[in-house]
Amino acid sequence: MGPVTRKSQSAAGAGIVKNPTRKRAPPVTHTKPTGQWNFTNTNNDDVRDSVEHQEEVERQMAIDGPANVEDAVNPLREMADKVGKEVEAFAVTLDQFLADLPTREDKHVAAIEVVMDFKTIAEDTVRDLQKNHQRERMQQLRKEWTQQAHLSTGSAADRPSQSVPSGALSARRAEEVKELRHWQQEADIWELFRLMLELHYRKDQAALDRELKEVREEKLSKLEQPNRYTTEAQLYARFLIEDDVARERSLIKKWLEQAVDHQASDLPTIMEELETRSGSGRGLWSNGWMNTREKIKGEKRLRTWPSPSDPVQPQIRTSAGNDMLVTTLDPDAPLRQQRALEKPDAFYEKAVWIACWEMLRRGKPWEEVKAWCEQRNESWRAVALHAVDATESLSNSAWRKMCYLASEFGCSNEYEAAVYGLLGGNNKAVEKICRNFDDHVHAYYSTTLLRQFEQYLNKNHPDRVSPLAVRGLVDDYDLSNKDKAQQAFTAFLKKLSQRPNKEEAAEPLKLIESYLLMNDAESLVYTVGQASSDLDTAEGGDQTVIFRLSPPPAIMRPEAQIITNRHALRIVAHMQLITYAIDDQEQLAEYKDAEGNVTASYVQSLRATAQRDLTPIYASRMDRSRYVLTMASVLQDVTESSEQIAMLSLMQNVYSMDVESILIEQLESILEHKLPKATSVSRPLRILEKSEINQIHPGQRIREDFQPRGLEHVETTIVRSLHWFQLLAGHWKSTFLSLSLALRVCLMTGRIDCAREVVRQYPYDVMSRLKSQPALGRSVNVMDTNTLRPNETTEFTTKLEMLKRQSRAYFELEQLVSAVTSLSVWVKHERAYTTQSKPAGPAPSGLRNAKAEMDEAMAPLLTGILRHPVDEREAVDMEHIRRTIMPEIIIAYNTALYTAGPTISRESYIHSMDLSVAIADKTSGLAECFVAAGRMRELVSSFAQTSKLMLVMKANGRQRKANKEGKDLGIWEIGSHVQGAVAETDAEVS
Repeated sequence: MGPVTRKSQSAAGAGIVKNPTRKRAPPVTHTKPTGQWNFTNTNNDDVRDSVEHQEEVERQMAIDGPANVEDAVNPLREMADKVGKEVEAFAVTLDQFLADLPTREDKHVAAIEVVMDFKTIAEDTVRDLQKNHQRERMQQLRKEWTQQAHLSTGSAADRPSQSVPSGALSARRAEEVKELRHWQQEADIWELFRLMLELHYRKDQAALDRELKEVREEKLSKLEQPNRYTTEAQLYARFLIEDDVARERSLIKKWLEQAVDHQASDLPTIMEELETRSGSGRGLWSNGWMNTREKIKGEKRLRTWPSPSDPVQPQIRTSAGNDMLVTTLDPDAPLRQQRALEKPDAFYEKAVWIACWEMLRRGKPWEEVKAWCEQRNESWRAVALHAVDATESLSNSAWRKMCYLASEFGCSNEYEAAVYGLLGGNNKAVEKICRNFDDHVHAYYSTTLLRQFEQYLNKNHPDRVSPLAVRGLVDDYDLSNKDKAQQAFTAFLKKLSQRPNKEEAAEPLKLIESYLLMNDAESLVYTVGQASSDLDTAEGGDQTVIFRLSPPPAIMRPEAQIITNRHALRIVAHMQLITYAIDDQEQLAEYKDAEGNVTASYVQSLRATAQRDLTPIYASRMDRSRYVLTMASVLQDVTESSEQIAMLSLMQNVYSMDVESILIEQLESILEHKLPKATSVSRPLRILEKSEINQIHPGQRIREDFQPRGLEHVETTIVRSLHWFQLLAGHWKSTFLSLSLALRVCLMTGRIDCAREVVRQYPYDVMSRLKSQPALGRSVNVMDTNTLRPNETTEFTTKLEMLKRQSRAYFELEQLVSAVTSLSVWVKHERAYTTQSKPAGPAPSGLRNAKAEMDEAMAPLLTGILRHPVDEREAVDMEHIRRTIMPEIIIAYNTALYTAGPTISRESYIHSMDLSVAIADKTSGLAECFVAAGRMRELVSSFAQTSKLMLVMKANGRQRKANKEGKDLGIWEIGSHVQGAVAETDAEVS
């Protein structure tokens, strides 16, 4: 493809970054293929070489077998990469257009230029794909044309070819040919859109009308005033200048004539197919009615032959014996005598009319049609078609009326009727041989334009119109009326969508073409936006990125196919952005939502093909609230740090997007839509399980498997989403609010492993030091008591206190997670030690270390945490965690202390005593947690079991020194006579 310039990449990695100077890339120059509209193919050698290469690849595939399937798949991957490059070229071109638009004086001209750039990209892609697949494309088009033309001679030529490659190579070729045809059709779509922009899309309609009027007057001034010697061709030229509707019809007709050579078989291929079907080869065109002539000559040798004017003619049957044979060879003999030609001659006659029709369908000038007829000894046909351009005659109105009548009565086949119908304005006759959507539209525009010209002549030059022709215009409405013309064409398209070829009319690119022909790109965008909503609802979407506009219909709209077709969706999205950029009018909310749905759908399409670095270009053109939702969904797929840094640079520095809101929305979207409601989980953390009361466990114990192993996909997504905040410079408040939110939801939904992973990857100390630099001027842990330096300013102290308040929730939640983690480490060592048959010797160091770490981790919880929320949402979550999780942790800790007494040291009982004191302290608020959870009785029972074990161990005479605080178990010294009372008390508590 041509040198479409992509902007320089950021140092961080992939991603499109705008050049600060925003200079437009140099224009791309292209050479139009030679012979594009000619009958002969000037690239046969290139095609032949490509075909030979492909056939060699197929032969090698057949020899090597499945081992080389990868060789067949690789080109398919290359094609996917190629398509990705073209999509990127569209994005870069659009980005440059939108950046330059504010500096352009005429936005309308800028829009036309960018559309031409899009067309160039498509044409470049077509040329690249044609190098290897032109032959397959032509074969496919030839087959389609034959099927649509309903050609059949009963010969062996009618049987389908068997030389069709199979396997992976065939599938690849089919896909590549399909891709080639898509790009060809897209190039034509962009040309049609350019035409519509030139004709209609101006911000100031009054200014447009004035400009058109000036252009019209300038063109008319160059023409001489009509007089009795003015040819009809000159009047036709004046007609196209004076009548805007006629000019538009003429331009669209010309577009349809040019597009057919891109989307259907060319004339040489059609001629070759007709020769093949006839069985006569190239001799088909020089033999004329040879078989009928020979039959008649043979009969003349056997009998007296009457003159053509005699009322009685010889009764001769055709060779097939089904019909009576004509007795003369003049062109109108079959019609006049109501007799038939020999079958090969009848096919020849049809083939000639097919050729004439195909030339007229492609808008070939009269000189080419005349030359073709003369080369095949069919000069009389050239004479019959001579007035096609009305270049010589002063008036051809009567001739056109005769063509109209001829198309209705007495033609030898439907193609002859179609040719005369096209020349005479009889749309019904032409429709009979229309093979596809564009043929029908071309027939409509051609015949309507011809009838409109007749109306123009009748109104302005009545002396040029015969009375016979005037009678044919009585039933026509005023064809130059814009509103009525639009209504009539809309009705025609509606009717066309209900015909046998309605499947083609509902194809994505044909739908786009229909809306453009109706000059209604706005309705296209709106309907596609509605269809995206319907499709998202039908597929169970959450309506976060795609907004619901209305209840989905019972039958899905045809426009839904545009959403699922990457070519069509890209075209509509770019059309929408162009028309929106040059139109400053305020839009209705419903239309803006539909427009946003189209852009969001295309962004999701880029997301699905891993072209995420292009998404900010499109999302940045949406409203802030809409692009926040859209980009939040895209960022969930960006996992590499380098790609994340590049994406942040794009969003923040290039497109000035609200990155903070996007990151927050991303996290909240994951938490809201991929996790159950947090407050619906009544017991999110279940650490304890029942056990027998003994010296090791007080009727319950910590479960070994209370913490699941491994992260689920959604949990990985949560952890990954927080990495964006780590990369984002500054934004202290939103970072810690988001970290706090993620931890709260993980804890409240029982996703302890996810909470541990969040704390592991984003420890408070690291995050505080990373984020405090922009706020305080130096990196510190704001919760560290040694943060303040001597003579610190009041401003620094005030900021420090504010940062503490904003991050306290995450700091304390991290402490809670650390406590839970310490319990899991403790139970691992405890169970390994206590499950031995005869634990010998002192407790191992691992168990002692686990106990010490657990005591240290639990200490902050005993002073009271999660009591300083910064907003209502945080307050609700903290209350839920304190009610559902804190009691479980504390009872589990006391259970661990019970076990540590006989296994490590009786000092654990002192810790249990301290625990009870801490809970009783009103400043900690822990007692409130147990009361709110309804677990106070369970807590008392746990302390009672610990008390009993302490009494028993003291009574057994084990002596311990007081600890460093002077605490000792001496107060529990009791005699043996008291042990029975203790047992009874224990039973009552149980």
